Amino acid sequence: MAEPTVALSSEPTSRAQISTLHLSDVLGQRSFSYHELVHDEFRLLRILPRKMTTIKCEILHASLDDPPDYIALSYTWGDPQDTRRIILDGHTLSVSSSLHGALEALRQTKETTLVWADALCINQQDRSERDKQVRRMGSIYTAATSVAIWLGPEADNSPAAIQLLRELELSADSPATIPDMISSRVGGDEIPATVALFDRAYWKRLWVVQEVLNAQKIRVYCGSTITDWQTYVTAHQVFRGAENFTNYHFPAGQKVGKHVAVSQDGLSYSEVLAHRGPGSFSDLRSHVMLEEGSLLAVLLVCRGKLASDPRDKVYGILGILPEVIQEEFPVDYSLSTKEVYTNVVDYLLCTTNRLDIICEAIHHPFHPVSASGLPSWVPDWSHIPKTTALGSRYRFEASGDTNAQYKFKDVLRNKLEISAIPLDTVYLHGMAVGTQNNLADYLMAFWHWRELVLANENTEDRRDGPISNIAKRDAFCRTICLDQIPSQRENDWTSVVLHIFSNLLHSRYPHLRQDSELQSYGNSHVGIEPDACLSILQRYIGARMMGHCFCVTEGGLYGMGTGFSTRDDLIVVPLGCSTPILLRPDGYQGEYRFVGDVYVDGYMRGEAVEEWKEGKRQLKTFVMH
Repeated sequence: MAEPTVALSSEPTSRAQISTLHLSDVLGQRSFSYHELVHDEFRLLRILPRKMTTIKCEILHASLDDPPDYIALSYTWGDPQDTRRIILDGHTLSVSSSLHGALEALRQTKETTLVWADALCINQQDRSERDKQVRRMGSIYTAATSVAIWLGPEADNSPAAIQLLRELELSADSPATIPDMISSRVGGDEIPATVALFDRAYWKRLWVVQEVLNAQKIRVYCGSTITDWQTYVTAHQVFRGAENFTNYHFPAGQKVGKHVAVSQDGLSYSEVLAHRGPGSFSDLRSHVMLEEGSLLAVLLVCRGKLASDPRDKVYGILGILPEVIQEEFPVDYSLSTKEVYTNVVDYLLCTTNRLDIICEAIHHPFHPVSASGLPSWVPDWSHIPKTTALGSRYRFEASGDTNAQYKFKDVLRNKLEISAIPLDTVYLHGMAVGTQNNLADYLMAFWHWRELVLANENTEDRRDGPISNIAKRDAFCRTICLDQIPSQRENDWTSVVLHIFSNLLHSRYPHLRQDSELQSYGNSHVGIEPDACLSILQRYIGARMMGHCFCVTEGGLYGMGTGFSTRDDLIVVPLGCSTPILLRPDGYQGEYRFVGDVYVDGYMRGEAVEEWKEGKRQLKTFVMH
């Protein structure tokens, strides 16, 4: 009978600088050393049967062309200072507590178990070997008989959470029963325990993505509990379908029973259950077959994943991308982070003829400039922003069907020249909305932004001359929701928005004096129950205000862009870009810093390109550094 195999995916602190094994001589024996791999060889770990508490293992070489049955391990390294001892080929080694727990979970009583675990199966001191083996990790996980996910030891009532997952799987074909299953657990421990399970460190690591997506079969280990991967997937799908229902019974930040309904990362229970844990993989499979476009799509989906070496934010996803993309990004840890990230921009510019990639360089909220020295237009993938580029979330077409016109201005690719149509310059600038907000933040931003509009009543739109106050109200209410108006409210959206804010302002700040116009909207009947005002604000307006600020241009246009913007920033529409962008004059050579993207009301559907073709606007070049 073939030896059982487990594919262990360890999520090292960094695939480039993985913690070294701590070796010690045993009874005067010489310290452990690796034998060189030849041709297509890779190493496997044979876990010997349990004879005593100490785990004993042996290293062997195998060929990927004809591998034995083995298990590939997928886990996170955890605290590098928290170690346990094992015996490897007769030598005592210290390994991470997380790896030790995974090996113990896979160890059998009477049979040996073949496992691949990168911390032990790759010589981390040999950079050439390490680079080569990292490139082959996708193949290693694909060739494994199964992948074993190690979530860690039993904790936070995890057995109750796993039991709930199994019950949800059994009820998945009877959706009418799901609401009762969720509501019956209000005040209990199962839902908070499941949130804790889906919020474990494992799900947040980048390297586990390719380990899971390349697996032929997956089993999930948590303490002494073993569960089929499909149970996790099905339960996640149930939670995603019941997201609104879950949010109703477990409102974010509110105390429900013994627990406050918020995760360790400050997310609502419904968000974690529907989109974290196994849900963090669900959107990836549809992207990996898109050829050239899949690189950006996968980078965006994985942006919230963690990797200690910033270069791994690119290298760590190569294993799930088409080979045509992998060939352009050989794993090479001698390259700087700046080179790797600039290569991403270079590749996407060349293969898509689009400039949308630069809009992923998100500078608000402010984060310390990385030591990589990235140009302002190169996205820092090591940074995990709370917002995304407008073009990646909404279907804008500011540049119509044009292709990008660009060129690098220097050999080091520090400067990028683009062709763009100037629109206007920021004149009035509202307060920025952060990314960790409560109702007061949205209300105060609305109040300040509306004051800008009222103070600018006599401004003329440079295209059409004076515009009515009614048209300005409509434009303002379109702008603060990025024109993402629910279809059933297209005809009365302005009334809805002003009604909601008027009532919420009065409820929160009863002594704040509202002007007669806003009061009249608050007193109007728009078919919205008072209890629904907050949820509508959060869903259709607050989510779009987050990370942004409102602005009025010198020509009277309304916009909402990155909170990093300020007065005198230039608004342009680059050819081959879904949205307008903000540029800030910087230095004495007529160059600019990239500030971010921006919604400009009336210029998101190719209007600037049409005006350029009609001779009403010019096309100019801008150099960004």
